[in-house]
Amino acid sequence: MAADVPADLRRAINERAAGHCLLPESAALHRHEPDHIVPVQHDGGTVSHNLALACFRCNRFKGPNVGSYDPDTGSLVAFFNPRIHVWLEHFRFDGAEIVPLTSEARVTVKIFRLNAPDRMTERRALMEAGAF
Repeated sequence: MAADVPADLRRAINERAAGHCLLPESAALHRHEPDHIVPVQHDGGTVSHNLALACFRCNRFKGPNVGSYDPDTGSLVAFFNPRIHVWLEHFRFDGAEIVPLTSEARVTVKIFRLNAPDRMTERRALMEAGAF
């Protein structure tokens, strides 16, 4: 849980991410929080390489999951891992839409609901304002 992350580690995670999930923290209603990439219940540690900064919605949609079934192949696939994967190798933008390029990206877009209409509207407005 984010509450179990020591303050110094929480600060380091926020600094590493420069206050961004996909949504700048300055534009969010709730503060971003450290998220265990591999949840504690799946033996993930509360260590820097297993934590990523997540907005409230991404963190709640992810929950204790580590992956999902790829909608294209039906295979069980782990989520995109920002500690080991390169964003531009897995995703691209088409306007405000996040286009998945790999199976990891497809399951991440699906479970995190990255292209939900409200999220795309918000992303489009931030892009137009130069804040994204």
